[in-house]
Amino acid sequence: MANVDNPHGLRPLMRTLNGGCPVVRQYIKDSAEATAIFINDVVQRQADGNIAAGGTPGTTLFLGVALNYGAASQQTDHLVIVSPDAIFEAQDNNDTDGFAAADMGLNCNLEFNAGNAQSYISGHELDESTAGTNASLDVKLLDKLDVPDNEYGPNCRVQVVFNKHLFAKGVAGV
Repeated sequence: MANVDNPHGLRPLMRTLNGGCPVVRQYIKDSAEATAIFINDVVQRQADGNIAAGGTPGTTLFLGVALNYGAASQQTDHLVIVSPDAIFEAQDNNDTDGFAAADMGLNCNLEFNAGNAQSYISGHELDESTAGTNASLDVKLLDKLDVPDNEYGPNCRVQVVFNKHLFAKGVAGV
């Protein structure tokens, strides 16, 4: 059965590579931010300490993943999973032919698509066309999400961890 094309951002699996629960902290998106933050959006911390959705693939050090929605141009509080080793699952954007078993262990960038205005769910996906060995890519592909309705190929859902995380060891401070 073919996988369903249903972008949903980076959905937390509520565990870390060390087996514990991820850390969640509260942050603010200020009213000057003209972009909404959707549920499961990847967020970055700005110079003033507030957050914004998305970033520049391959360059931004991400803060984590937002657990709630905040409308554009409004100040909103957000719970954010900030553990650098938190495990998430995300959908491949099917740029080419979908992820295969041989792709697990590679890295790839994120694609920051707009969220769904009705459900408030993120549109962020894994950018399949960027998959490779370069450690400067945004996330590491760990394994296919092991659920009955998910197979390798187009729109495959994959477990990932951040490579480019603000709180990771060895990353320069801001």
